[in-house]
Amino acid sequence: MVAILGCGWVGGALKASLEQESAGVWCIPKERCTDDRQRIRACRVLVIAIPPRGTYLATLEEVLASLRADAQVILLSSVSFYDDKPMVQAGERLVYRFRKDAVVLRLGGLMGYDRIAGKYTAGKTLPRDSMSRYVHRDDVIGVITAVIRQETRDTVLDVLAPVQYPKSQVFAANAQKFGFAGTGFGSAILRGKEILSREVEEALGYRFVYPDVLGFWQKAV
Repeated sequence: MVAILGCGWVGGALKASLEQESAGVWCIPKERCTDDRQRIRACRVLVIAIPPRGTYLATLEEVLASLRADAQVILLSSVSFYDDKPMVQAGERLVYRFRKDAVVLRLGGLMGYDRIAGKYTAGKTLPRDSMSRYVHRDDVIGVITAVIRQETRDTVLDVLAPVQYPKSQVFAANAQKFGFAGTGFGSAILRGKEILSREVEEALGYRFVYPDVLGFWQKAV
């Protein structure tokens, strides 16, 4: 049985995808994890898909303490780990305290479908430009599925599309494509750590469905 902690944009889509192959998939909302301890204890795979805010750390500790010893644990973390986000880093440390063989997937910014880069900053000006760190939700589902199928353990992977661009370029392309106002940038100097996805392709043999960020929204609604 696969238990997914968190039934949001990724957790719900993962459940729907996995159910096409197996009936033993449970999506557990964060607020109900205490009530679903029996399912958590029985699962052979736990996917943690809750955002790092609020009672995040307390929830992780409660759930991880309930697991069977041989369960595969997959934590959906974030590439903001590299930006010294305290709760993201603390979440990873906590998971490793309970499960040294956990799989940590540091996800880029989740995009695709109605999540369109530049839409939420239309008409605004950001302080500086930076390289995008995006990944399409379909590829997140694909990578998680590959980790489960291959029974991968003890691995940290950065999950983002192989071909990225400056945000200014992505936002401008989407503004033109979808007809919303552009986003201004105060500085053209690119900031931020460069993060690559080669390890995902090498470790899992995974081929991205959406390898190029500018191709994410060809079928957007």
